[in-house]
Amino acid sequence: MDWHDAVVDAFNERDVEVVAYLPDSVLAPLIERLEEESFDTVLVSREEEAIGVLAGAWFGGRRGALVCQTSGLANTFNAMGSFTVPWGIPFVGLVTHRGGLGEHNRAQIPAGYGMPDLLGALGVRNRQLDSALDVKSQISRAAETAFATEDAFVLLMDPKLGELA
Repeated sequence: MDWHDAVVDAFNERDVEVVAYLPDSVLAPLIERLEEESFDTVLVSREEEAIGVLAGAWFGGRRGALVCQTSGLANTFNAMGSFTVPWGIPFVGLVTHRGGLGEHNRAQIPAGYGMPDLLGALGVRNRQLDSALDVKSQISRAAETAFATEDAFVLLMDPKLGELA
């Protein structure tokens, strides 16, 4: 099973219906699969817009996910810190973790390198998506946790996941 198929299966398993995203070359296969399935996909022009989309989905009784890369996730910090965290608006985030080993784009390093600590300081649970483990299970458990506790949960995905899996 490809990683993007595992994501789709996990989202279906946890009743995720709305996916807000920004295009990214690593995420392109996933976005294509989500659009082929019955998900309501919402292309946003900035990541903080995705927080509004996901909040609206939650208030409307639907579960949502954010799909983007770490530099974009950094753009959501004000929206998460002043809206989703204090109001308990859950979503599951699947974020390509840029800025680590082998990063070629210097602009990705500041947000990507410290992202786990930054999310933790904001009160957003997160973990690295480990390609050596069952990807579907990890995503499903993160979504289960997010919606049961009404908190965001972000999985940071190695951009080379498709090559590692």
